Amino acid sequence: MWLVYNIYFPLVLFTGKILRLAPDETELHLVKLNNHLRGQGKGKAEKILILTPSCLQNKDCKNNIVEDAKNCLKCGKCKVKDLLALSEKYKIKLVVATGGRLARQVLSETKADTVIAVACEKELASGIIDTYPVVVHAVVNQRPFGPCVNTDVNIQEVENIIQRILK
Repeated sequence: MWLVYNIYFPLVLFTGKILRLAPDETELHLVKLNNHLRGQGKGKAEKILILTPSCLQNKDCKNNIVEDAKNCLKCGKCKVKDLLALSEKYKIKLVVATGGRLARQVLSETKADTVIAVACEKELASGIIDTYPVVVHAVVNQRPFGPCVNTDVNIQEVENIIQRILK
């Protein structure tokens, strides 16, 4: 596994740049490969972290959910409410981060064994590489309004991952 994450992944990213392949496609390949390799998990709820980007929050919301996701008003204008519900249902910590650097810091502080990460392909691919050997299950966010604003996530996909990990 070490070779895959420390040699193959960076090599694929480098080769994609050299060949001028679409970065999202190259990174999506790595995300899918990672998820396939991670497959079923053997995790305990208290060692699992759901890590999401702040761009999931509706841009017009005034509550700061980065400091604490529980500050969410649960208005339903974004999927943070649904992620909070999953967090509470399975007793899993949910953290909202403003970027990759904060996400890595949160991961270091929480000492999670397993992360369910929601982000764009670029952030997921670099995060997977940077946090190895932590088990990362990646969920690519949807960007109906373009990058980094009012993004979306498939809640059922997140819950399916949780169920596979806890199985």
